[in-house]
Amino acid sequence: MTKKIGFFIADGFQALDLFGPLDAFMETNSFVSEAYSSCLIGLSDAPVKTCYGQTVSVDFDIYQLPKIDYLVICGGAGMRHLRLGPKQINALRSIADGAERVLSICTGAFVLTETFPEQGHRVTTHWRHCQQLSDQAVNYQVEEDPLFIESGKFWSSAGILSGVDLALEVIRRDQGNTIAASVAKDLVVYLQRRGGQSQYSDLLKVQYSDSLRLNPLLEWLAENYPKPISVSDMAERIAVSDRQLTRLFKQHLNSTPGHYLNQLRLNHARDLITCESQNLVQVARQVGFASYDSFRRAFQGQFGVSPSHFSRNQG
Repeated sequence: MTKKIGFFIADGFQALDLFGPLDAFMETNSFVSEAYSSCLIGLSDAPVKTCYGQTVSVDFDIYQLPKIDYLVICGGAGMRHLRLGPKQINALRSIADGAERVLSICTGAFVLTETFPEQGHRVTTHWRHCQQLSDQAVNYQVEEDPLFIESGKFWSSAGILSGVDLALEVIRRDQGNTIAASVAKDLVVYLQRRGGQSQYSDLLKVQYSDSLRLNPLLEWLAENYPKPISVSDMAERIAVSDRQLTRLFKQHLNSTPGHYLNQLRLNHARDLITCESQNLVQVARQVGFASYDSFRRAFQGQFGVSPSHFSRNQG
């Protein structure tokens, strides 16, 4: 049965918050005939402008919309500052109440929490706006770190491209791993990132580190993490002593060099396990562990579950 998806937008929405998830859902139809249909929803039937001024026509306003299965609330600066009147809130609530899932993309979470202020769900949004959302949505548990969160029928995602990750996860739930992986491949998404992954990735830490001296090393580690690498090897890359390297890591990344490398390997291992047909022993070898036992212990210590348990829960 076709799932009907309505994308709610208002003036100032972020185009990628709309078209990223929309493309993911509609691309699914290339593999499963008529899996999804979509429409654009506005506060009225008037054209809607993106945050950069381009104009998009809507299919329905919030008062005449036929029943949909999923409501997707897009983000953007305009959505973050959108203030709805009582009649508009009631109309959106009615749409959401009739839907199986309600998804907010990025700062669409501000509209979600304004529409359902009494709810106490876990939500996320772009890390830059989490504090503002927490101040406004006092009943909600706002989490800065995850890429996306599922809390009951409400789903929320972080900044922009994580909306594609959220859409891929919904597709995976609806259609299975094989279809979701096929959609991801067609969209040239390297891997489906899971909701528990951090918005503030290892490479972002590189970019925002106060120590420019560490940046070349961290970029090199991101490309060479599967290789046998010692602390001395790292120190030699940037011409410092082992002791000075450890001090720099603790000062700027709150980590030791060895622990940072281990986290890098484990994060990549977690991503590989989410793909189908990944042998866990091969994963351990691919990310640079000398034995499966050492990989299993490290994975359990990092994520609180064994690799095999994590793998079983990805289906």
